[in-house]
Amino acid sequence: MFKLLRMDMHRLPKGMAFKMIIILLIADMTLTAVSFWFLLSHAPSGMDLAALGLPSDDLSLPMLVKLTAGALGDVALYLAIYVVLFANGDFSTGFIKTVAGQVKNRRLLAWSKFITIAVYTIGYMLLYMLVITVECRILFGGFGIEDAGRFAAYLFMELYMYLAMTIMITSIVLIIRSTLVGMICGIVIATGLLSTILGLINLLIKKMEIDIDITEYTVTGCIKGANFDQPLSDYTKPVIVCTVYIVLSIIGTLISHTKRDIA
Repeated sequence: MFKLLRMDMHRLPKGMAFKMIIILLIADMTLTAVSFWFLLSHAPSGMDLAALGLPSDDLSLPMLVKLTAGALGDVALYLAIYVVLFANGDFSTGFIKTVAGQVKNRRLLAWSKFITIAVYTIGYMLLYMLVITVECRILFGGFGIEDAGRFAAYLFMELYMYLAMTIMITSIVLIIRSTLVGMICGIVIATGLLSTILGLINLLIKKMEIDIDITEYTVTGCIKGANFDQPLSDYTKPVIVCTVYIVLSIIGTLISHTKRDIA
């Protein structure tokens, strides 16, 4: 297990995709923050900033996080793209055949991928927070955090939900073993397109006079629904939903690795 994990962790930062994703993240967040600063500083009179989700004065750090990470935009998209490329890297090159032949328990291959992806997700989100914090300090003159404890809980919750998202995407890739299908699924999930599709399904459900919102029971719905000023008790459902998706994703992948030919 430790040899597999060391191999995956060593392979993680080696590819060009890793460097490109980091560069894209930093550049995108910088352009986004500058765009928000420009809108707030040079907004035409009568422009409805509230319609854009922006306040009438300087942005706070919690609001900036909500507008970038909490809205399932480019932050989630870049993460999903790299997860797909990394998770399917062994299958696309055929290297998995050599590795699988040396491993007695093939489920360890999946565990190694999940742990490596989790480490990458945590590092990716920490880098995102560092970039967005520095930009908030430079462009908006401060952080505007009224309740540090509640904001910290929101950040941990965002991280947990993003972990659930990347583990779910990793599971899809490892089960399907197709970069193309995995990329399509990853993009649909990470961009919030899935939420749009589920929203249409919700309309059909409501016409059947069934009072349920299925987006609340998806990882993407939990990410978009979370807010930094909500009480801690409101995190109970998102934690349960994300945990269920994590458990089912891991179990499904382990069964797939046991039942199918890994090569």
